[in-house]
Amino acid sequence: MRQPPRLERRRGEFLREVADRTRAAVARAEAEEQQRLLNGELAHRLEKHLAIVQSIATQTLRGVTERDLVQAFDRRVLALSRAHDALVQKSWSKARMRAVMEGVVAMQADLGRFRFEGPDMDVSADAAMSLSLLTHELATNALKYGSLSVEEGNVGVAWHVKQTAEPTLVLEWTETGGPPVSVPSGRTGFGSKLISMGLLGTRDAGIRYDPKGLRAEFRVPLAQVLAQAY
Repeated sequence: MRQPPRLERRRGEFLREVADRTRAAVARAEAEEQQRLLNGELAHRLEKHLAIVQSIATQTLRGVTERDLVQAFDRRVLALSRAHDALVQKSWSKARMRAVMEGVVAMQADLGRFRFEGPDMDVSADAAMSLSLLTHELATNALKYGSLSVEEGNVGVAWHVKQTAEPTLVLEWTETGGPPVSVPSGRTGFGSKLISMGLLGTRDAGIRYDPKGLRAEFRVPLAQVLAQAY
């Protein structure tokens, strides 16, 4: 029995809509798979490039007697590679703030000695790179001189957005349970200069050498951190 024209028309429209949605879903899945493959290839190439940089530096600095400087350079390159790992998960345009810090810390110390508190927000690629280097330098100092130099020491890392006329991201680094700390004397090294530059080179960094442990606070306009994240 022939269907009424109106019902036939609706049936045809329904089938076309189903077909269109199916094609769109397949195209989206194919595009996502292609992006995943491209990200993997790019990550592999960047890892190779970083390895080449390390190799060149090792050969170039082979005659340097102060091996600590060479090792410090190697560790900074590794810190950047951890930021790359986090960026891969977000198509290289952004990265999870906590993932960046945890990746850097994990290559140096036991994550169980750290307490992370803050919104798991996305940050731009530039902010991720800056954050990885800053976290690396702070963790390195904590291992050498601060709370992580003893078994009882811990580090608290907290961040929040301060809602003012210009919303600001505030990052706090607090060390507890370590030996008494004091303002270092003598010439400051490159690591200390990196810390004093703060996030994204804003130089908005407050360092307090509290006898109970180092306390540091870094501020950066939220717009700069999220500039490329969305």
